[in-house]
Amino acid sequence: MNKKVIIITAVVVVVLIAIILGVVFIGGQKKELNLQELNTAISEMQPFNEMQTAEIDDSILTSLYEMSEEDYEEAVGKMPMMNIQASMYLIVKAKEGKVDTVKEKVEAYATTQEEIWSRYLPEQYDLVQKRKLNVVGDYVYLIIAETADEIEALINK
Repeated sequence: MNKKVIIITAVVVVVLIAIILGVVFIGGQKKELNLQELNTAISEMQPFNEMQTAEIDDSILTSLYEMSEEDYEEAVGKMPMMNIQASMYLIVKAKEGKVDTVKEKVEAYATTQEEIWSRYLPEQYDLVQKRKLNVVGDYVYLIIAETADEIEALINK
């Protein structure tokens, strides 16, 4: 073989190895969120800093979202204490392989909220319709609030 073919082959091999390592080490890293820090930060944002809220705990995840402990590792969120506001948020870290299950359960809850608010207060119904429901790595989040875009940006940062 001549030198030119050897150099081209070596360059191609190095590039392929770099691509493989990039996919494995960079693309394969999962995003980790500090849920307690997020919970504190979101709690200080409007409207949550102005309204009475209840923490979303395991019993609420079981009763309202129909989740079991096999579905998630941890979760944070707040919901209104009274049924005159729809604003709430929930961030759930799903257990490995359970992201789709958690997302389906959160979507079902959001759909129920939309049905409830469609018959109640129009401005709150509008908030529910504009909700943010998405997945980031192993995390599923639902945000219903006037500041949903800002809260979503905080989660995705």
